[in-house]
Amino acid sequence: MAESKTERKVTVILATDVVGYSIKMEENEEQTLKNLKVCRGIVEGLIKDHHGRIFNTAGESVLAEFKSAVEAVICATEFQNTIKERNNSVGEEEQMEFRVGVNMGDVVIEGDNLYGDGVNVAARLEALAQPGGICLSKNVHEIVNKKTDFQFNDLGEQKVKDTLLHAVDVVIDASHERKVKTKSKSQVPLIAAIVGILVLGIGGYAYYQNTQIEKTVEEKKVARDNLPIILVKPFKNLGGDDTSVSNALTESLISSLSRYKGISVLTSSTSFHILKSNMTDNEIATKFRVKHAIQGSVQSFGKNTRLTVELNDLSQGKVVWSEKVDFLLDDIFKVQDEIGNKILGQLSITAVGGQQEKQWMSEFETFEQYLLFLNYETEWSKWSKEGYENTLEILEKLRSLNTKKNVTDYVEAWIIHQGLLLVLSQNKNEEDLERLDFLTSSVLQNRGNERDYSLRALAELEWLSKDCNVSKSYIPKSIDNSNIRHNLITTGYIYKSCGDLDKSIPYFHEALRYAPVDTGYMVSHMLVAVLYILGKTEEIKEIIGEKINNEDMHGMILWIYASIELENGNTEKAKELFQRGRNYGARAKWVFYILKNKEAAEKLIKALEPLGKLD
Repeated sequence: MAESKTERKVTVILATDVVGYSIKMEENEEQTLKNLKVCRGIVEGLIKDHHGRIFNTAGESVLAEFKSAVEAVICATEFQNTIKERNNSVGEEEQMEFRVGVNMGDVVIEGDNLYGDGVNVAARLEALAQPGGICLSKNVHEIVNKKTDFQFNDLGEQKVKDTLLHAVDVVIDASHERKVKTKSKSQVPLIAAIVGILVLGIGGYAYYQNTQIEKTVEEKKVARDNLPIILVKPFKNLGGDDTSVSNALTESLISSLSRYKGISVLTSSTSFHILKSNMTDNEIATKFRVKHAIQGSVQSFGKNTRLTVELNDLSQGKVVWSEKVDFLLDDIFKVQDEIGNKILGQLSITAVGGQQEKQWMSEFETFEQYLLFLNYETEWSKWSKEGYENTLEILEKLRSLNTKKNVTDYVEAWIIHQGLLLVLSQNKNEEDLERLDFLTSSVLQNRGNERDYSLRALAELEWLSKDCNVSKSYIPKSIDNSNIRHNLITTGYIYKSCGDLDKSIPYFHEALRYAPVDTGYMVSHMLVAVLYILGKTEEIKEIIGEKINNEDMHGMILWIYASIELENGNTEKAKELFQRGRNYGARAKWVFYILKNKEAAEKLIKALEPLGKLD
């Protein structure tokens, strides 16, 4: 399925906001809302009269688009004059002032809404405007200056939220015309000194932050060595061959429990691996150091569902708690929360943490939405053209079910990331990057959980600023609960990509703690890559061991193992591993991308040359 082309256009954006709105609400909420309603009616009427369209309102702010820059500025001027007249005719408690910004620029169309730089610049100009004033972009001024009799005050380059804008005031009242501040030569040394101090301070703070991050991870790792490890066995499905509900309930309970800081929960991939291996409880307890296992069954009758859950003490070989619950599928998140708290109570563990997960689960209004999201994660993890195209179809299904925008924005951002990496996207890179920037900013602003910070950190590293320091600045919040395995992996990857190899290793090891049977895709191949660069082949063998023979072992690990076997004189084994890696999809470009170390990449490619052609 081809990705639909992003719709764009150049338009004029008017942004307006109430001056001191928060203070007014604190002082007299009822009166403020009444005043806002009256003023909102004024601006809405004027926008309509001047052939504009309101496309977004949030609290006290209004965003509107116009086909004509002249009409937009005339509308803004009439609005400010009307508000001034109103203020002169009412008491102080009824008065309101507004700022207005007008810009012309490129925007992205999404339904009835507009996004992009065109909107963002208008908002920044509004913030720059004086109370009761109007601030224009340079391109709007150049148009209206020739076609109106308005007076203007050129402010020159102004810095707003780290953005330089050439701003121009519309002079409504000459007595309130502001003067443009210029820097005298005598100020330059002082400014330079201040900047120098700030740079040193920021540098020191960044060092402190990184030190604290490392310290925190190490402290958490030590603490987790003594945490009880819990296995959630895949729930048995008693209602036929369709295991989607039982598997989703298993995934959901693992996801919910894993956010609590008093326990370590093995990943779902480990759970399903154990199921396939037919291991006994004693073998599970010994191999994975698991003391407690949760198991149960699911039986569905339409949306009516019966869930039987029991908690087993593997060391004693007995059931310590059980419960039977009847519920509707769409209530699963409430039910799993109750079950999770009861399990923690049985283990005498205080339910600390988990708030982020509750927030995340609340984004799904129906079980069908959540099931689709799990399908998306499965398809995305295939890391293939087929998987990529399937994720696009799932995204459209999520939208058709009116899934909350935070979820669809999050999903779309990861799809764009994969499409760029696999060179599968049909959009131009510039369009993808703009969309990725918008989506990752949107989920941070509207939700801002650990997943969102991790996503933004990766986007900054790979596509946006490509600045390691910017990317690392998101790490503290992305690993707030460090048992979120995906976030640990992302953090390790960021450090690895930035050349901080030793710093990346603890994150990968910590991620493996929750997925001891990992075959490479999510973490092992990156850890193996780091160890290969550092020349630690014995550690590679220790981590991978017999797992090298698993059918789904990552191609990069197979190729690195092949080079090690060849070095040890095991040519036939090396050839076998090399071919398996090719069948998996490993290519020469992978070597450079995953290792991100030219010397190590060239070394590996040279070592593999005797085994066959590298595409």
